[in-house]
Amino acid sequence: MNQPASELPLAWLLGRESYQRVCVRFWLMTSSVYAVMLVLLGYAQTLGFISVRDSELFRWVSLSGLAFFYLCLRSGWSKRLVDRAMTAQQMMFAIVVLAGAYVAAPALRGGLVIVVPLVLTFGGFTLPPRRCRQMGVFAVAVQAIAMALSLASGGQGQGGALEIMVFVVCAVVFTMSADMAGRLSAMREQLRLQKRDLRLAMERNDQLARHDELTQLPNRRHALEMMEYEGKRAQRDRVPPCICMMDIDHFKQINDTHGHAAGDAVLRLLASHSVPALRAPDILARWGGEEFILIMPETTLEIAAMVVERLRSALANAHIWKDRPELKVTFSAGIAAMLPSESIQDTVARADAALYRAKEAGRNRTEQA
Repeated sequence: MNQPASELPLAWLLGRESYQRVCVRFWLMTSSVYAVMLVLLGYAQTLGFISVRDSELFRWVSLSGLAFFYLCLRSGWSKRLVDRAMTAQQMMFAIVVLAGAYVAAPALRGGLVIVVPLVLTFGGFTLPPRRCRQMGVFAVAVQAIAMALSLASGGQGQGGALEIMVFVVCAVVFTMSADMAGRLSAMREQLRLQKRDLRLAMERNDQLARHDELTQLPNRRHALEMMEYEGKRAQRDRVPPCICMMDIDHFKQINDTHGHAAGDAVLRLLASHSVPALRAPDILARWGGEEFILIMPETTLEIAAMVVERLRSALANAHIWKDRPELKVTFSAGIAAMLPSESIQDTVARADAALYRAKEAGRNRTEQA
């Protein structure tokens, strides 16, 4: 589908892939921080707090770095990395740039230092907890180097004792910020796992609600939903389905003679070997106990009878019962085609009546309604 013309510039800027758009939006958010910093540096330059050369250098480095990260994200190159958003790389770049500005502009140090915890906080949204704390260690190390260079330059430094005090405060604040980011990351990961577990549990509940646990076939509830759908489709498109009610012959004797575990084995064998013998659109479901229902969309009585007889032949194969020949069973069936004037429930009732006629006629046979 073509995008509206008004959305084309945004798609060009952010990209079309959902996660890529998230990454580029993250980049835009960090770019706003750089924009504020560059404005402050420009103002500091007019006041004489930083030289023109240093101001231009940091402006060029910042803009080049931002352009590099944008190209990596927008082109899709970052997809080959574990961290597709390049969060750690962007954070490290920002920390180094701030440390350089700290050395070059002593008058702005207070404002520059307080930006570092903000940078560290970003890690909590994409990085794992351990990586967040590593970023904190990196920030402390870079800040130590910046302060050492400041003292070694002998410029407008604050004095060794005061610089050490500032470093201790920075180390504590940076470490705590990184730890908080790590805790945020851990909470985010825990929430993701909880959402995954909830989704799996809901899928499992849906599976149990619509499938028979013993045979792994659709259960009665699912069969009723499918019959309702086929009934509406028959009225709309004039393509009536056929319904076949099936009942395992003398199933009670198997339970009484060999036990309920053997009865369960019969049900599982019948289900597993019946499905391959059916057509793709056909739906075999467990109706209850030893009774099954076969829904055959867009099928005539003649074709439905052929499908049921093919199923009967498949179950008559001795190979299926080679491990438990004493469990070999047959089934009786009743088939009904949905009539234009009736509901799908009426069709099921007629198929059920045909099934009872098949059982009364000697079993192991199919009767048509």
